[in-house]
Amino acid sequence: MSDLEKLQNITHHYRKSLAAYEARTGNKAPSVDDRGSGEEKELFARMDADMSSIELRAQNLAIEARLAKVEKTPKFSGQVPGAATRAGNIEDIDSPAYAARWLKAMCSRDPEQRASLLLTSTSAAIPTDMERRIVMKMQQTNVMRSISKVSTIDSNRTIPVENALPTTALVTEAGTITSYAPTFSSAISVVPYKYVTATTMSQEFIEDAIGTGNIGSGMDYVADRIAMSLSLKQEEAYTIGSGSSAPQGICVAAGITQVVDLGTAGALASVTAANLIDLYHTVPVAYRSSQNFRWLVSDTLLKTVRKLVTTNGDFVFQTQSTIPGQLGVGFAQNILGVPVAVGQYVPTASTNTNVFAVIGDFNYFEIFDRTGVTSFIDPYSQAASMQTTMYTYTRTDSHIMMPAAFAALTS
Repeated sequence: MSDLEKLQNITHHYRKSLAAYEARTGNKAPSVDDRGSGEEKELFARMDADMSSIELRAQNLAIEARLAKVEKTPKFSGQVPGAATRAGNIEDIDSPAYAARWLKAMCSRDPEQRASLLLTSTSAAIPTDMERRIVMKMQQTNVMRSISKVSTIDSNRTIPVENALPTTALVTEAGTITSYAPTFSSAISVVPYKYVTATTMSQEFIEDAIGTGNIGSGMDYVADRIAMSLSLKQEEAYTIGSGSSAPQGICVAAGITQVVDLGTAGALASVTAANLIDLYHTVPVAYRSSQNFRWLVSDTLLKTVRKLVTTNGDFVFQTQSTIPGQLGVGFAQNILGVPVAVGQYVPTASTNTNVFAVIGDFNYFEIFDRTGVTSFIDPYSQAASMQTTMYTYTRTDSHIMMPAAFAALTS
């Protein structure tokens, strides 16, 4: 049975169980989490977990398919430094041979060997394959990067924000034409902030990776750990960053003015289908036609939304194999026909000013990367315990470029 068939089967039983609960108690479906019997709560928790697992697997397949179109996943195939044959030029930063030499030299206490690869007094060029793998892993694990616009900049930027369009008028023959220029009410300052990951490797790990020819698996492991750590910290900033000495997050009340408010300390359990419909129509039509128009919600809210129905009895949450303009891989989950992205840092607590969900055109939430991935090695600070630390950093910023393109569900 395919994942889609499994999901459809679970969804069918899910809805039958909700109908049975409503018939038994007379209560609305969302109340099952609070008022249902122990058996019912366990049943729905299990089905929620099963659906989330299948949906996550499908999302990962879709991301991997998109990345595969851009570039084949890099593989390390370098042999042990000093072996009779060696793939590529040892001076070529793109070659597997360079990757093996880099790890050995950067983690060696031999000054001459380290100096041969140093670009400056404190840094050395990270192997290109490793850098690519870190970036691709970050793309896979960072939801905000996968749905937002990502730009690379070469310096700090100030970006003007348009306030109004030029005026168009109907003019008679030979009539006077008045020229109007667009106006700009504000400017966004882009100041990339630095995120650093420190990865400590034992001398045994380094020797085993090089000495047995496992340079590929060793580099893959290190790259995966670095990418995961960087990705989670940036994902948090892109979601709930204050915008003050930090990137601006999308789920910050001050950033979006178009809202549907659940009231003082409103709880996720109080969300209704009407709230979601109102929120959808709060976003101007021009932005709703974008292929990047979508919801960003927490898994907790998604669990509540799965139980909601409209006044016509239709579930607001749906799954389908394809959505126009979206990837035709796996299946898509949607609310009111709009694709859904689940962010782990979207707020869930019933606190005033919290943003529980955002809907909008994510072309207008932009991530700015100042550099690629940069690293340098410190083999000395923990030499007494035979450990080497690699510091890897990136610089990034994020901003809501057009608040009118979004609407938020708040408390």
